This record gives sequence, structure tokens and C-alpha cells, in this order.
Amino acid sequence: MKLKALFVFVLITFFCNSKFFSQNVTYSLIVVHYDPASKGEFKQLVYSYKFLNGHYTGRDELMSFKGRVKEGKTEKDYIRTDLGTNILYKNRYLITGIGNIIDLKEKKILYDQKANLVRCSNDSAIYYTNDAFKGKYYSIYNFATNKFSEVKSLTFKAVAGQDIEFDRSAQPYKLNFYPVDKPKIVLSTDAGYGQTFTESKKPDVSVWWLDKNSFVYPSFNKDNTEITFVKVSIDSKASVPVGKAAIKQQNEQPSFTKISKTQAQYNFGEKKFLVDLEKNTVTEMLFTNPENGFSVECKNNPYGHILKLNGKEVGKHHFQLKNLRTEQNIAAIVKELVVGTESYQQGLSVWNNSTQKWESVDAEEVIALIGWIKE
Repeated sequence: MKLKALFVFVLITFFCNSKFFSQNVTYSLIVVHYDPASKGEFKQLVYSYKFLNGHYTGRDELMSFKGRVKEGKTEKDYIRTDLGTNILYKNRYLITGIGNIIDLKEKKILYDQKANLVRCSNDSAIYYTNDAFKGKYYSIYNFATNKFSEVKSLTFKAVAGQDIEFDRSAQPYKLNFYPVDKPKIVLSTDAGYGQTFTESKKPDVSVWWLDKNSFVYPSFNKDNTEITFVKVSIDSKASVPVGKAAIKQQNEQPSFTKISKTQAQYNFGEKKFLVDLEKNTVTEMLFTNPENGFSVECKNNPYGHILKLNGKEVGKHHFQLKNLRTEQNIAAIVKELVVGTESYQQGLSVWNNSTQKWESVDAEEVIALIGWIKE
């Protein structure tokens, strides 16, 4: 009897650890396409591309919305997924680079105004406004109640840090600190010239907060050919350069991605820089910091970019770094055909970890890859 029970146990163990009991894995890739039949309104189509165990099985159109609307005789931006960095929150909410909120499950636009997203936390999206007419304040969108409200507390902080501001009214910028109920304090009268877009716009300066009283910011030189990363202590009012990076002008808002307490990746278009406070160095990165095991070669070469999974090369493709989305054992890119200085989209390419190959998926012009949803 004991021998029979042991035999049954061995059989169950064998089958449970074999492919016989392996579960199918389903992912959906959220992709936004441009509708060429609606140029004036800049209509955007949101699709869910379905994948079973890495294989493409079809797609569903979730919803559509206008990017431009008329207000009287003028036009203004409405919902724009082509500006800034989009976020997929809680496998449900698409938050655009200009702050719009779209519920992909209910297929509704929840917030159609512009705002600067600071972070998402639990059931809330936290925004910060710094406007010459409206003033400076935080506001919160509550996903549970679908309501938007201004934060009344003057001491509320969405992230670690205090109230600082880069005064862009003159060049070079001044860096000001605003203590609660006290006059402002000038931390620096030479905080750089800021990043210049081709249209001569001046985006906000990105900041990497280390703790409540210290942060790192990029100081651009006048010609926008070099960045000096500066560590600032509010308590001592000291500014210490960490290192420098050579750049070329580009039209995307840069950002910091925290790696550890002492390291961050500074994203500047196709270039990525490792800011290391422990070594007090700034180094141009050859590959991006791994995300879900995937890393990509930063430099664009004649063969495109090398992609790696867990440190092993898995392909070379032409695509823009912003058009890469990863999840566990799966990744998607928007392929491009490069002809001279021009490039043309060639649909999607998705890494199938089961076959250890890239699978091509036909697709119209992609405005933005939003991200993966595990079903």
C-alpha cells in the first residue's frame, strides 16, 4: 500500500513539473495608431494586440479620441499620446505625457486637461501646477471616486524634497528655495541655461531628489552642447559638480530614472548617462539599465540597436529607443526601415521567448507603444 502511494506521489510530482500542467500566458500590448482619414482632428485609435505564449492571435480596437478640438475659431490640443512619456497604471489607466487620463477598461476619458504628473500612488494620480496666473499647487485625481481636487495643505509634498524653483526669467537661471512662511533663498545664481528645443521652447528642469534636503539637477551650457550634473544641499546651500556629459540638441523632455540610492540613469533622447554619486562620475551608457531583463544598445549603428535579454544578445533591429516596451520574457518594438537619413515604420516586432525569435506583426503607423497588460 505504501509502495502504491509512493508511486502515485512520484507521478503527480512528475506531471506537475512537466509541460503537461504548464499554463498558457496571455499578454495584451496597448498600441495607439494614427487615423490618416482624420488629419485635422488628429484622431488616435487605441488597439489591444493579443499574444498567447508569445504568439500574436489578433487585435481589438478599444476606443478612439481626438487630439485637436476647436474652441471658437482656434484649435487646441485635446488628448495627445504623442507628446511626452505615456504611463500605463494598474493595467488599466493610460496617463498621457500631458496628463490626460483614459480608462481602457471602461473606454472613457476621465481627465482631458493638461497637468504635470508627479507620481501615481494607490488610487490617486498626483499633479503639480506652476502657472503664472493660477499659481503653484498640487492636485489629485482619485480613481475610486473619479474626482479631481486641489490639495489645500501648504505643506503637502508628492515626493521627497522641498519647494525649489528654477527662475527662467533671465539667463543663466537662478535656483531658488522657498521655506515655509519665510522669504525665498537663492541657492545659485548660475544654474545653467536650460535645455533648448528646436522651436526655442524651454522645458522644465528635471530634478533627482536624494532626500528631503538634497538633489541633483542638470546644468546646461549656453550652446546646449554640454551638461554639468550638480548636487545641491539645501541645508548647507552648497552646490558640488558631479560630472559632465557631451550632448547635442534634441526635442524630447529629459528625465532621471533612479537605479539605486547613489545611481540614476539620465535619459536624454537616444543618449543615456549613468550619474554615480558614490564614484562622483558621469558616464555615457553603452546599454540601458535592464528592464524586465531586457537592455538595449543606446547608440544607433548601421545595423540599428543590439537588444539583450539577461545579458545575452537576442537581436539587432532598427527602432527608436522610446518605442520599446518590455514585460517578463516578452518585448515589443516598432520596426523601422532606414533609407539614408529617412526612416519608415515597418510594423511591430515581438520577442517570443518560447521560440527564442522575434515575430513580425503587421501594423499601421504607430503613434505610441503604451505597454503590456498580463491577462
